[in-house]
Amino acid sequence: MLTPTVVDLAKGHFYPFGNTPAVNFLRDYRPSNSDNVDILALGCGDARNLLFSLWSEHKGNGCKFNFTVCDLNPAVFARNIFLLSAIQTLSLDAGDADYDLLSRLWRIYYHLFITQDDLTFVKQHVSHLRAASGSLEAWLQSPFGSVFHFSSESTLMEIRSFWNSYSELRTTDQDQQVRQSIVSLHVGDWHINGRIARVTSHGMRSAGAHSLESVDSMNQALHEFWKTGVVAGNFDDVAMLRRENGGCVNPLISGSPTCPTEFAVPYGVEPLIGYHLAEAFSSTQSVPTSMDVLAKLAKSQFFDWCRSFTLCVKSKSVSIMCHTGEAINFAHALQDLRGSPTLPADTHRYTKPWCATQLLLEPTLTSQFDIIDTSNIIDYHGILNVLPAVTPLLKHAPCSILYFESLLQAAEKHESTLETLLHANVTTISLLLGVTPVGHILDTTTDSFESEEIFDRVCPPTTGCLAQLRLRIPFRSAFHGDREISRDGTCKPFSLLQIDPQELAGFFKQAYLSMFREAEDTSIRNAVMLRKMNRPLAGDRFFYSRLSLVTLVAAAKRTVQTDWKACIDALMQSIENDRTLILGSNGMQELYLHFHQTGLWDVPLLRADPRGQMTPYGRTRSRDESGMLGSDDLPAIVHIALVVPRSKLRIFTDRPADQVGTPGLRLTVFNDQLFDDFNFYAIDTFFGRLKEAPAANGEMTIDEDPQGWSGTSDLIVTCAVPTWPLLVGNRKDVCLGLVVNSNASFDTVQYSLHLGFRTQVFTANLDSNHVKIFARAPTKAVSATAQPPPNSAMCIDSIDDDFQVSDEKPAPEISNKGSDDGPNSTTESAETISWVVQLKNDCTVQSITATKAFAPNSETSHALKKGTAIKISQISPCVMELSLEQLTHRIVFPYPINGMKAKLTRNPVSIELSAPTSNSIEVGGYAMNPFPVIDQNGTGDFLAWGMGRVDIDRQPLIKLPVDHLWLEGMFATASTRADRALNLSDMDYSRKPAMLKLREGLPLLFMGLVGLHPRCPGKIFRLYVLTEGDKVDAFIISNAIHHDRDSGSIFLDAFVVPLTPEVAKSGLVQPTLNANRKEIIDTAREEMILWKHLIPAAVERCRTWEHKETCEYKINTTNTIPLSTFACRSPICTCGNGQDTNHLPPEFKPLAAFATRVAIPIIHAIPYMVAMMLDKLPNSTSSQTPAAPRDICGHCGSIKFSGLKACTRCEKVKYCNHACQKAAWKEHKKVCKR
Repeated sequence: MLTPTVVDLAKGHFYPFGNTPAVNFLRDYRPSNSDNVDILALGCGDARNLLFSLWSEHKGNGCKFNFTVCDLNPAVFARNIFLLSAIQTLSLDAGDADYDLLSRLWRIYYHLFITQDDLTFVKQHVSHLRAASGSLEAWLQSPFGSVFHFSSESTLMEIRSFWNSYSELRTTDQDQQVRQSIVSLHVGDWHINGRIARVTSHGMRSAGAHSLESVDSMNQALHEFWKTGVVAGNFDDVAMLRRENGGCVNPLISGSPTCPTEFAVPYGVEPLIGYHLAEAFSSTQSVPTSMDVLAKLAKSQFFDWCRSFTLCVKSKSVSIMCHTGEAINFAHALQDLRGSPTLPADTHRYTKPWCATQLLLEPTLTSQFDIIDTSNIIDYHGILNVLPAVTPLLKHAPCSILYFESLLQAAEKHESTLETLLHANVTTISLLLGVTPVGHILDTTTDSFESEEIFDRVCPPTTGCLAQLRLRIPFRSAFHGDREISRDGTCKPFSLLQIDPQELAGFFKQAYLSMFREAEDTSIRNAVMLRKMNRPLAGDRFFYSRLSLVTLVAAAKRTVQTDWKACIDALMQSIENDRTLILGSNGMQELYLHFHQTGLWDVPLLRADPRGQMTPYGRTRSRDESGMLGSDDLPAIVHIALVVPRSKLRIFTDRPADQVGTPGLRLTVFNDQLFDDFNFYAIDTFFGRLKEAPAANGEMTIDEDPQGWSGTSDLIVTCAVPTWPLLVGNRKDVCLGLVVNSNASFDTVQYSLHLGFRTQVFTANLDSNHVKIFARAPTKAVSATAQPPPNSAMCIDSIDDDFQVSDEKPAPEISNKGSDDGPNSTTESAETISWVVQLKNDCTVQSITATKAFAPNSETSHALKKGTAIKISQISPCVMELSLEQLTHRIVFPYPINGMKAKLTRNPVSIELSAPTSNSIEVGGYAMNPFPVIDQNGTGDFLAWGMGRVDIDRQPLIKLPVDHLWLEGMFATASTRADRALNLSDMDYSRKPAMLKLREGLPLLFMGLVGLHPRCPGKIFRLYVLTEGDKVDAFIISNAIHHDRDSGSIFLDAFVVPLTPEVAKSGLVQPTLNANRKEIIDTAREEMILWKHLIPAAVERCRTWEHKETCEYKINTTNTIPLSTFACRSPICTCGNGQDTNHLPPEFKPLAAFATRVAIPIIHAIPYMVAMMLDKLPNSTSSQTPAAPRDICGHCGSIKFSGLKACTRCEKVKYCNHACQKAAWKEHKKVCKR
């Protein structure tokens, strides 16, 4: 396996429902007419994300949505396909029949217990699925075959086994056993004397902006679900079960991944968490939201999603390809289908850990995707294992996007999260892999992190348990948001970046040390163990093997040009000399092996005849051997298998599952007379027995025990190893061992007490029957029609043409193809451009140098030879412009740069331009355009590149009046510590950063609409006038505030009217100003520029109309968005004028022809980039009130944490002092009541 092998006897947990609110895969992508949208969802889980995504795109636009979904657990797909195939029968007439069917499916999909009538329906529908699933051919001919597809026969058969279990009758004992499991989980340590003793807070994420107010209700919903077996609030369903003496155990939920009749759902899983429930908590009442309100809201969303799916099925606009298996292996197998793999096929031969089923995919599978979502698999496998697997699958298009999600805190300081996860400087590794976290280059996001900021304060983590922090991190190509590069929608990939081999080796060495430091650096062992005992971090899990480093280097070869032999020579020499890691020298043979097998580096010992070779431990033995080692065609790399007796596994199986921990395993080759352990972490394990293939050609087949840990078979541990260590010294002295990994954890300590210092579970020498050696990896027997695709021959510059790795066919060379000229190459045909990345000693990027060469006889060359002065300017985040008299040239960079520090070097026929890179907290880069809008496909289909789309009319409306506390809390958690420090300082307002002013100004639009304007509390402001000095630039007309389901935040539904000369001539401006209460937003030049960038993005994120052929974005000579950043000039096109104006407030209807609808967000800071304002909330936070209660003066609007005095009559409104109360009395007495 590509990831370390761990013993996790508790991994049989089954998660039938999602533990986060549904996400819209398409929020950052705009489907185009008649195009296919290809979506890959790894670790997909239940159906909520797919259903919510399709519902969010209800208009369809005539495109087809092709989903490829992967999950480790076939029970997930058995449930999902059951539900989705049953939905296909909806008539969509909104009648009682559809309502009854959807209600039934709600119960079957979510309740632990169902009625006998529902169980009968399950068996009836399952009979159809079973009849159709005898084979892939039969399935394709069935009514389900047009929508649901399978990656392989084995995937279909695994899913079918669960459908078979749904049909089986349960005995009374089995039924009672499941009920007892549910009761014991519910009671456990969660209740004392019938009262809830523990509080969970992960349900608060579903409440979006009302996360704090939701804690009590969501906690009650969890416990009610486990108490009754029914989603909280479904009182009629509970009554039906009571009439049937508790009903029947739901077969769709009661199975585990390994046993369809064993209940394995962990406590804490609850269906309501997967829905968006913010609107249920919008009431200003202080009483907790009732359970029936939550249930009705969630069911209404479920019903709507299901109807949208049925519409997609009927219009043939959805296709779902399912794969059961481990996500990283699957992604690499998809690379194999493309013919440009990062790694040899043997590194991902099997479908999943602890399984011998070979990974054989149907050749028709999609292998390039517009959208890739990886759920939270990085919490289990590490992001450096996932990135090289998925980035080659992402289409090279401006709108393509890759999502990572983590639910675990990775770093002690949130702002260090990215570098901690990536084990490297973010900019450097982004350049090597070709994608970067969007938040690293954009200083803005619409996503709210409020619930994460207060999560631990509401429910502090138990000592020794991983702290939670949910981050959803989008990755994109860094230059794709630059419209100067991607404005034609056909942005070509950059040619390879050049990096000095020694500098690159230094980077990989630093990444290597960081990847293994926590587990193997003895100098920090005590500190790491102490942290793990108290508050462990996500990285404390052992994610990486030496193969992970090789994979990272192989992935970088796709984007980097260097002397790879010199680079890896230097890297290996440095690693060999390093003494930081206690197991560093023990891992060298695995590094040599995988670098050689991937074709990155030539190891002579691994391509020569292994017999008679001189090694560091003497000369290898001659042919006088038995078995494979004595064969005539002995390869230099062989596969070994250690058969571990079942009795030796009692060190794990005789312990309660919660005491086993998650110890990692490795295979070692050692010779106590000559050398210590050669460790191999990238191993494959399965239970069963090995049999020699009938052809007797050194191949082995596997008779696998499907019961796994629950069975009686021995454990087979296998991997590829160099042959030569098996041939040095005496044969009987060469041993293999299965060893528990040593790292700074309690697992290591407890196992070393029982197994000794070397933590060996089992060892055997080469003469033992427990050791098998063969030429190729063992596999299950497969049919002739399901053979793996052959690998093409390897071709690496540094290796001779006749080079072969043993007798295996290694991976083809990673493609180095790229554009010679980069995106939008220049008009002179002989012009070329190349890029060199310079690294500092600490492996951060010092600069990127772009060299542009011109044809010798070109005008530019003549101008250079004459010494013509060159002017340079940065015109966009990634583009510099050169001017030589009347000649202009644009030089594009693969990453945002700080053009203010650019350096120019001129040559007779070329120009070198060097500039440092920029990120979201540095000067330059996307600070020039923090709200980019791009043309995503070259057809005028514009997209707000860093701002998630919203369908305003489908987002919940926030009803007035609004409780000011939660609204202020939302604004507060959007800020940073630096923002607060500036606000508390004596700095003059005019000197504050423009982005800070914008962030402070936006909340006024929200507060004014709900009567909480600081200067005029209780009064509604709908009209805001944007000005720059004495220039009146635009009207912003507020309509309503909505929840943003996707982001957990809120946004302002508004209309913008740019006050162009045409509008001024209409005679409507002054009457509008005179007739309405207004607020002036007076801006300086820099802040006005930000508004001009924000408004087009706010238009594009919510538009429901198409741009016209006469669109100003398409036909203006500069082809820029915004059209202008100057006051009194419109930044937006006129295509949206008059659209959706039925939502324009009546008093502003005369302006409808000039008004364009916008969705103005709260601009949130990004916690993985900067320290947040409220990341130090006091631990005493209760679930009823904010951590620090704040009051607002009813007259002047001052916000204070304490000290305000309440009106003695109504005791509702508070004031700073008597003067404020007296000034406000004229208005307040109209509403003041005892």
